[in-house]
Amino acid sequence: MKKKINIAIAGFGNIGSYFYKFLEKNKINISIKTGKIPLIKYICAKNINKKRLIKIPKSKWINNPLNLSLMDDVDIIVELIGGSEGVAKKLVFSALRNKKHVITANKALMAKYGDQLAALAEKNRVNLEYEASV
Repeated sequence: MKKKINIAIAGFGNIGSYFYKFLEKNKINISIKTGKIPLIKYICAKNINKKRLIKIPKSKWINNPLNLSLMDDVDIIVELIGGSEGVAKKLVFSALRNKKHVITANKALMAKYGDQLAALAEKNRVNLEYEASV
């Protein structure tokens, strides 16, 4: 049986919702290629009540993105909040410290803290993927 990879998305604007749709649409192909089933476990956004074209089950919504890095049932955190300080910075540092893989499209964060984040990821043996920020 294929292993599930639990993913949390922090930031659900254009990129976050596109990523969600892409993953849902390509779940079977991804699992065939990787041997793992990608599962969007949690979603976090500034405004949960914002009108969206996608219907997300209430059970997936998390109010505080910083809680994601402490959850045992999260393997990968996709940070799409943006900005080099505040919640995005706290979330990514905390995720890496708590041995969660991180994917980010955050240019500002990588420009300012990329070296520190890369060292932290290496120390905790997790991936820090930031190609989307380049």
